Amino acid sequence: MSDEKIFIVEDNPVIADLISWRLTEMGYTVIGTAEDSTEALARIDKLMPTLILMDINLPGEMDGIETADEINKKYKIPIVYISSILDTDVMERAKKTKPRGYIVKPFTDNQLKATIEMALQG
Repeated sequence: MSDEKIFIVEDNPVIADLISWRLTEMGYTVIGTAEDSTEALARIDKLMPTLILMDINLPGEMDGIETADEINKKYKIPIVYISSILDTDVMERAKKTKPRGYIVKPFTDNQLKATIEMALQG
């Protein structure tokens, strides 16, 4: 059982619930989810997770990369991108935020677990 507190930022609530369930089955503690950058920033400030899974496509003023950049300015919380996008320009933008990982949807439980474990090792 893991003591890590994971927060999921995913604009699709069905996918967020599925990832949350998968993580719980793996022994992780999911402390919350958010569907956009505004909700994510407000909840992260209160919950203080040990890891954030961040979708890149988010509705609203900021996408996941911009949200991660804002989080990095205030906290030292590792971020792993979860996205269906595998585009060179997006990857270059994402790399500037120094993520601990980037996993492409759909992913297996083994891929998710390995990515999280590596990200938490810092």
